[in-house]
Amino acid sequence: MTFQVTVQPSGRQFTCEEGEAVLTAAIRAGVGLPYGCKNGACGSCRGKLLEGSVTHGVHQVRALSAADEEKGFSLFCCAHPHSDIVIEAREVLGVGEFPIKKLPTRVAKLDR
Repeated sequence: MTFQVTVQPSGRQFTCEEGEAVLTAAIRAGVGLPYGCKNGACGSCRGKLLEGSVTHGVHQVRALSAADEEKGFSLFCCAHPHSDIVIEAREVLGVGEFPIKKLPTRVAKLDR
C-alpha cells in the first residue's frame, strides 16, 4: 500500500510505501527534509504531524518524548505512516540553490 505525504508550508508531495519511514521516502523522492543520525537519536528530523497517523519505531526519548508525541510532533526518520499524512517541516535547499560565496581568509597558525 502507498501513502501520500504532503509537506507544509511548501506543498511538496511524495509517496511512502507501507512500512517505509517518512524520511527514507523523502530522500528517495528528492525532497530535502533535515536529518542527522537517521536512527531516532538526534532529533534533527523532528517536525509536526498535521494530519494522518504514524507509528514510531525505536527512538531515544530525549529526541521525542511521549508528551511531545501527544502534541503532534514526530521523528520522520522512524515514523511509518498508516494513512495519507500532512507534515510540517523545514526543507533543506538543493545543492544548486546555495549561493556561492568567496570569502577571504588567512591562516594564522598551523600545528602539526
